[in-house]
Amino acid sequence: MPEEEASGAPLRCAPGVSRQSSFVVGLTTGRRGEYNAPVQPVRRFFVADLNVKGELQTVAEYRYEHLEQIPGAADLIATCSSWVWRSPEEFETSLHPSRRHLSLRWRAAAPTAGIATVRNKEQLASVSLLCSGLNAEADKLTLQAYQGHLSSELRDTGVEPGFDLIGLKQRPLVATINFAGPSDQTDQLLVALADRCFGAAYFRYLSLA
Repeated sequence: MPEEEASGAPLRCAPGVSRQSSFVVGLTTGRRGEYNAPVQPVRRFFVADLNVKGELQTVAEYRYEHLEQIPGAADLIATCSSWVWRSPEEFETSLHPSRRHLSLRWRAAAPTAGIATVRNKEQLASVSLLCSGLNAEADKLTLQAYQGHLSSELRDTGVEPGFDLIGLKQRPLVATINFAGPSDQTDQLLVALADRCFGAAYFRYLSLA
């Protein structure tokens, strides 16, 4: 094919620049000589909510910039981010300075996966399994560990455990098993946001969100 522009003039390259590299540069320009930055990848993660039997209820996609628009979320993300950067392997903190009976505990199962638990005083509110997708084996072991625990807990109870947890393929993923929620409405909001906000903080720490 003739290497000519629409005008019919020969395509000329700068000294030392091949026609192939000129074509690649042309893919990121609007008009000749006007460079447009490459499109950035979408930063998002997924949250799967499951019941105490391990049955999937919902899966939703979240983006950091959308999540922080929810009242209270930006402060909670900031709190989680501070702790993750300070102590990425394990920590425990209250969800809010005025709600110290609500706590979040993080424990890494691997450098790219782990388990976050939220408690209302001594009562378990939720367990969240975080799988980044950066290490498939770490993700698999994290999910299988809780599935094994769930099966053990329900053995001889007459309740059949669900296995939806193992089938979740979305990444990065927060898989949350929801237990008893608090009765206070403000507490309910903080507990509902906790896994989402921690997921946003953790995946951003891993440069994924």
